[in-house]
Amino acid sequence: MKNNNKLILGIYDDADKALVSARLLKKSGFDVDDVYTPFPIHGMEKALGIKRSRLAVAAFIFAMTGMVTAVTMMVYMSWGDDWMIDVGGKPNLHIPNYIPVTFELSILFTAFGMVATFFIVSRMAHGKNAELMHPRQTDDRIVIAVNLKNESENKAISDMFISNGALEVREREVTQ
Repeated sequence: MKNNNKLILGIYDDADKALVSARLLKKSGFDVDDVYTPFPIHGMEKALGIKRSRLAVAAFIFAMTGMVTAVTMMVYMSWGDDWMIDVGGKPNLHIPNYIPVTFELSILFTAFGMVATFFIVSRMAHGKNAELMHPRQTDDRIVIAVNLKNESENKAISDMFISNGALEVREREVTQ
């Protein structure tokens, strides 16, 4: 089932004005859906109340999976009964020999895991076109999208956008 949401968009050309506006909107109790920017704005996630990412935990899990895979693979290959090879008189479980392969597989698993995680979390699929809120949001405009719960909020949100330096205020219906 698809939900129809009405959004009010405030379009800015100045990052500082957009940041101040986002803070005021959140402080006033309005539901800021998202802020679309062509570049990162320092402090925007704090202004919107976005929690710290759990991406580091995912990276650690992917790295440990790569490490366990590498060590398991090397121990199996060097201790197996079928292919016991004495290389230079070194013992079978010689840890310094395992370090490069363990490191490389940890990095490889982390890189591929993070790419897959990014695409899954962002709900991005190959060939899917992004729905832009404003044609210039990827160039030089900053768009603040606020969920409109009822029509009585429309005037207050629009006035807040205008008073904080918005170049333009639009209303848009989005299907999710």
